Amino acid sequence: MRRLPVPPSKAGIRLDRYLQELFPGLSRQDVQDLIRDQRVFCNGQPGKKGRILAEGDCLDLVPGVARSAGEVRPDPEVRLEVLFEDSFLVGLAKPPGMSMHPLRGGGLGTLANGLVHRYPEMQGVGFSPREPGLVHRLDRETSGIVLAARRAEAFEQLRLQFAQGRVTKIYLAVVHGSPSPGGVVNRAIGSRGRRSSRVGVAGNGKPRRALRHLRPAETRFQVVRAVDRFSVVRLTMATGARHQLRAHLAWIGHPVVGDRLYGAPGGLSGGTGEGPGRHLLHAAELRFFHPDDGRAMRLRCPLPADFQEFLERSGLA
Repeated sequence: MRRLPVPPSKAGIRLDRYLQELFPGLSRQDVQDLIRDQRVFCNGQPGKKGRILAEGDCLDLVPGVARSAGEVRPDPEVRLEVLFEDSFLVGLAKPPGMSMHPLRGGGLGTLANGLVHRYPEMQGVGFSPREPGLVHRLDRETSGIVLAARRAEAFEQLRLQFAQGRVTKIYLAVVHGSPSPGGVVNRAIGSRGRRSSRVGVAGNGKPRRALRHLRPAETRFQVVRAVDRFSVVRLTMATGARHQLRAHLAWIGHPVVGDRLYGAPGGLSGGTGEGPGRHLLHAAELRFFHPDDGRAMRLRCPLPADFQEFLERSGLA
């Protein structure tokens, strides 16, 4: 069980909103499930989503109590590319096009299905039975490093590092046009409502009240290489708002190549041949501290074939 005191700066916030800020990888439904299943306690009593927190309140979180009916089915057909593993955690290279977890019970073919086949002890680790051991998320089309915990205590420690901003996440993206050589986008990200699959960036000409559940979001970018129509940018983020990198890049006028959701033009292939078929965003590096002995960890993930091929065709390699 992890005990978390409520800091003075969070006095007056609702319990469910605070949990989403503390664990950005959790969806609103995940948080509601945690509270409904009585895996969140406030001052020793089961938490309620509408509870207003006060300074001095103590939250107790109980991970690893997954409902058996919601457990992910092992799938031996899912091939895992392991970058690092020990008895506490696993670092994986997620290919583009693979979902992190099944959307419904019984689904197969996802990263989570492959994880519980290879590491059965992950079943029940974490806050959601649909995401056994998974410490964070990547979009389906995004490739790169994914971190998973093999023990409940490792999951708690790693999630706390993410919540405290102690994890450095470095991405590579191919974008349209030529951004400035480097800069910072510090704009909150908010939901456009349940019917929209897009998020919005505060300050894009629409009133803040048009966006719901705003979260602070900061993206640092640096141009690595550029040609006439495209640029490769290195992105660093300490926060973890949904679609943060894609939304921020589109907001500055340089959407990720292949990202139709956030306004990337169609029909661009970067030379001869077909276009990428997905948004070209890759989680290239993850820096964190080992949950057992605290040593500094640095995991890197090579570019997948489709990303590398686009670079070569467009003259960016």
